[in-house]
Amino acid sequence: MTVVVPVSPTLPADVLAFVRHPPAARHARREGARQLLRAPGVRPLLEEAVHLPHLRPGVLALAQVDVGDTLDTVFTARAEHWMRVARATWQESAAFCADVAWQARRDGRRLAEEIPRDGAQDAFTARTRIHLLGLALRYDFRRAALEELLRTHRGPWDVFTRALYAFALLGQSKPQGLQVMDEVLAKAGDDVTVLHTLLHGLWLGDGMLQRHQHMLGILSRPPFRRRTDPVALFTEATALREMRCFGEALATIDRALELLPPGDPGVHDDLVRERALIIVAREASTWTPAPPTDSAP
Repeated sequence: MTVVVPVSPTLPADVLAFVRHPPAARHARREGARQLLRAPGVRPLLEEAVHLPHLRPGVLALAQVDVGDTLDTVFTARAEHWMRVARATWQESAAFCADVAWQARRDGRRLAEEIPRDGAQDAFTARTRIHLLGLALRYDFRRAALEELLRTHRGPWDVFTRALYAFALLGQSKPQGLQVMDEVLAKAGDDVTVLHTLLHGLWLGDGMLQRHQHMLGILSRPPFRRRTDPVALFTEATALREMRCFGEALATIDRALELLPPGDPGVHDDLVRERALIIVAREASTWTPAPPTDSAP
């Protein structure tokens, strides 16, 4: 049966302006979206507008705020709703869920405990739940728990779910994670949410064959070539420090600090800590002990 989706909503002028050009700054986007979402009757119009290609990214940006601000006991209910309404692709679901899961973590929500583990009635709901749950475990560094979850996961398996599985293995320094990573990269193209997930796993791992080369290979892909992503630069700085390229590492972390947007002190602290590690490692590499002095007879 063909589903007929209405695609001619009449959006209020301020809502239309937002979805055409959402503010780049996170705080401005969030506050602007909150005001627009208070308007009576705006959500049904947005649920129609999400099917217009030129408005879809902006509507999903509004929807992320709508999900993040929900006071529902079950956090995922509204996220599931938006992914069903939008008939989201796996790429859209990955990016959407990564944003709302990170915001939930910043807001102190215990997201992994709020997400239902079963009872999904459709593929969109099931995929949203596994994406959100996997991201919650990833952001909390619960790699073994994520591996166990996905080993028992019966589906659906999309490319991002496979990327989360690769993260769980890589983050535990399991060599089979490299094979899963290669399979994911072959199917994911240059999806930035997938690339960040794999980088995160490599960053947490250690002792794997050519780990640094794998990290730098991902960082050379098109989404990161302009060197404007501060989190990617942070990962690059770590790899360069571990390779003892201290000058490049310091320049990279300084660029990341310049590019990091305000309002995320946790990430800022991570970057500052990495900078300190680079300086300590550089100084340790040039330190030589003083020769022993002759003692008096």
